[in-house]
Amino acid sequence: MKPPRPGPPTPDDSICGSWSVRNVTRGTLVGRYTMATAVAVLLALFAGFAPAVAQPQPPGNAAEAAEQLKQVQREAEALTEEWHAATDALDARQSELAALQEAVTPTRAAADAAKADEEQFRQQVDAVTMSAFESGKLDQLNALLSSGSPQEFIEQMSALETIASDYREVLDQLVVVVDQTTRAQAAADVAAHRAQAAADQAASAEQEVSARKRDAEIRIDEAERLLERLTPQQRRERTGPVETGPSGPIVGSGAGVEALRAAQTQLGKPYKWGAEGPNSFDCSGLTSWAFKRAGITLPRSSSQQANVGRSVPMADLRPGDLVFSYQPISHVGIYVGDGKMLAAPQTGDVVKYQKVSSRTFTSARRI
Repeated sequence: MKPPRPGPPTPDDSICGSWSVRNVTRGTLVGRYTMATAVAVLLALFAGFAPAVAQPQPPGNAAEAAEQLKQVQREAEALTEEWHAATDALDARQSELAALQEAVTPTRAAADAAKADEEQFRQQVDAVTMSAFESGKLDQLNALLSSGSPQEFIEQMSALETIASDYREVLDQLVVVVDQTTRAQAAADVAAHRAQAAADQAASAEQEVSARKRDAEIRIDEAERLLERLTPQQRRERTGPVETGPSGPIVGSGAGVEALRAAQTQLGKPYKWGAEGPNSFDCSGLTSWAFKRAGITLPRSSSQQANVGRSVPMADLRPGDLVFSYQPISHVGIYVGDGKMLAAPQTGDVVKYQKVSSRTFTSARRI
């Protein structure tokens, strides 16, 4: 059962994007996720999107700034998530385009070869036809009239039948070759059409990425301005207490454990929206960076990372599992054990250990 929609974040629930301004579900598979999935994600993502969000009134004091920051951060994280999802969709489109462009060359070569074969057989048909005309043995009546004796007539009829047989055989071959040429040309035309369509869609997806990035940056700038208005005490309350990590080295093997070890080397680096290392990270940027060091390429958005690997219940979490929070999913970290995960939580914070909250827990995946 999905957890109830969370209220405002608490220090234990430090977030990398708490709620989305639109309830959008996205999905993909790493390295193998299908184009159908990527297209569905893109369509769902931008359906009904309202690019303009009303600007809040300037805060009168630090307390008001703190309250506005909560709302603006939610919006900024949601828009950043959409930006990342659009980037994933663009990558899928560009991969499809590359594959289709590769298919165009061999199909065109096959069409050219088929045309050459057709021309060759047409020349054979012309040769057989010319031979028949030049011999004068075009039909049985001509053979009868030109024969000087019954024996000569029989010989001419035999030759005529041979010519007719050769002619029919060559014509049959020509029909086959013409059909092959037609099919090859049609395949080449389809490949070229698909490649052009993919190119157009990739260009459109690229424009959407730019638009989503621009919208996200507007809210990110607003959040950072509000963050500067907070008092030191408010900043400490917002980031929460410092959580300690594992007392010893991470035990185990596999991509998840290897990614966790890589992520531990980034402890203390600042959170930054849209960043994926090496000097700063957002939540999904940290996980994608860490798993790449383990040889796994994850989608860029946390919502799409939530469809990679296999599902794991909260009670069965192991070090290296991806832990997702909120509905729609907008935060991800790597489980380290003892009810904690390593994550890049929110603006003004750093890569750190934080508790896994059962209140905001959505799902977990094992890669």
